Amino acid sequence: MKMENQGKQRLEPETPEFQVIDKRHFVNLDQIDIDKEALPVEKPRYPSYVEELMSKMAETERRFQEKKKQIDEEINRTKARLEADFDRKLGLEKQQIVLPFLEVLDNLQRAIDTGMNGSTAHLIKGIEMTTALFRSKLQSIGVEPVSVLDQAFDPNLAQAVGVVKVEDSSRDGVIVEEVQTGYTLNGQLLRPAQVRVGRLE
Repeated sequence: MKMENQGKQRLEPETPEFQVIDKRHFVNLDQIDIDKEALPVEKPRYPSYVEELMSKMAETERRFQEKKKQIDEEINRTKARLEADFDRKLGLEKQQIVLPFLEVLDNLQRAIDTGMNGSTAHLIKGIEMTTALFRSKLQSIGVEPVSVLDQAFDPNLAQAVGVVKVEDSSRDGVIVEEVQTGYTLNGQLLRPAQVRVGRLE
């Protein structure tokens, strides 16, 4: 009996206890400071027709920006061209204004040359002719003298630089002397006349 029991014990090996040890480390996500900006952002998904509309809108915006850029460039080119044309026309206008006065300058130089030769009469005549020429050139561009002598003083046309005693009451407040002639340009006052005004004693 002992032998049989020993045989049974040999035939039936001892079964060891089976244990599972989990060595994995679990992390508490609530305790970790996660950089949310570093996480990939999931793009919102739209229905296909919405995505198609958004694509068309983006293409329209791109075309609009291209057209706007073209228009801005064209405006800049036009502006530069207009400025160049304005400068050219301004230069031509200056020439048209200056050229007539060169003739006046030539006549003044001739009068000076005549005076240096000792002919006073010819000098005076030359100056008178040059003055008349100068006035005509001024009139051709719209410059006219202001007529104020023997008229009531008007501060819009004349500047009083002195007074003159008068005995006639009708001359009181009237311009009795013109010190410097005033001028208008195309109807607008260019320079007021400097005058002396009568004052009744």
